[in-house]
Formats: sequence, structure tokens, C-alpha cells
Amino acid sequence: MANPIIDLIDVRKSFAMPGGETVDVLDIPRFSVAAGEHCALEGQSGSGKSTLLNVISGIMRPDAGRVLLDGIDLARIPEAGRDRVRADKLGLVFQSFNLLPGFTALENVLVAMAFGSERPDRARAASLLEAVGLQHRLNHKPSALSTGQQQRVAVARALANRPRVVLADEPTASIDAAHQQQVIDLLRNTCSQQNVALVVVTHAPEVAEQFPRRIRLEQFNRAAAGHRH
Repeated sequence: MANPIIDLIDVRKSFAMPGGETVDVLDIPRFSVAAGEHCALEGQSGSGKSTLLNVISGIMRPDAGRVLLDGIDLARIPEAGRDRVRADKLGLVFQSFNLLPGFTALENVLVAMAFGSERPDRARAASLLEAVGLQHRLNHKPSALSTGQQQRVAVARALANRPRVVLADEPTASIDAAHQQQVIDLLRNTCSQQNVALVVVTHAPEVAEQFPRRIRLEQFNRAAAGHRH
């Protein structure tokens, strides 16, 4: 794979349990995602999905190995540097959206821009909200938006800083079945338009089967394949 946007090499992460024993959560010889690739990542509860996302995004350091995001090794730079790389290179869509309740849809996207290297761009923020179908809701706060509309703000916010990749953690988990398809279409179409790689973590087969690449965490995480937590 030429210049993957995400490249994990010999990554290991374990946690100490209260009883003193150590539990291996990640043991990944290699995992890569190509620039612009759309990938569904499946795994049962306890297979290390959340830990993997935290390591890819630099929120958590691995115990060993290399975590390359657009060629930058997040395991080797200090926390402040990781925060900046994450703000510039990565868009995150959380299960619970994590929108700021006191801010409008437009302000939520502008706040995300404030963490990046470039100046907040009001016109781009508005155009992203328009791209997700919220041009009439720019000045509404989350409490005045439906769950589906809040999800759309979260997608627009994830794209605020022209990331190279969007990570979406169970983006359909808190949404009724009727709207699940809308969210997947929204993520895939918007990321395709912006030429952004997309990794969706899901336990829903009907979501995963829509992606050109579908991979189970157990296939490349030896810690999950070896034992079930």
C-alpha cells in the first residue's frame, strides 16, 4: 500500500487490572488504511475497538510500536504535538455526538476549527452544514435539533479542518433503524466529496456490508483473537 494514511506497525497495548494481572488489549503486527479508502471495522464487545481508536487518534500511547497518521508517528511526539496533529489530520464522530449545548450548529463547527492550524473559516463551516442538509439550521442549538440533525452537525464538525481521515465510532448505535441508512450515506457521500478516508467502527453487519473493505478486529489484533474479554 503506497503511503497509507493510517499505518500501525507492531502496536501493543495492555492494561493492569485491580488484581495485579495484565490484560493484553492490542497486539497488532500491521494495520493500514489507504488515503481516501472507506473501511468498516467490525468487532465484538471487548475486542479492543475503543482502545484502537484512542491509539490511532493519539489520545492514548501504545506500549510499543509505531502509529503513523499521514506519515507522522504519534507514539513519538509529545502530547501537545499529538493534539495538533489530531486536530489537523483527523475528524472524529462520536457515538454521543459530543456537541457543545450552548453553541449553535455553526458555532460547533467553528469551535472545532479553532483547534486546527488554520483560522476558523465561517464560509467553509456554513458550506459543510449545507453539504449535510442543514443550511436552514445554522443558528439552532443542539436542543432545538432532532437526533438525526445533531448527527449531521457532528459529521460537518468532523470535516471542519479538512482532515485526511474520519473515524466514526458506532455512528448508528443511538439512532433508530429508519435513520441508520441516512447516517451511513451521509458519512460515505460527504467523505467521498471531500476525498477523506473513512473508518467506521460498527457491530452491525448491515452497516459493515456496505463498505468496499470490511475487516474484523480479530483478523489483525492477536490479543482479540487469542482470548475473549
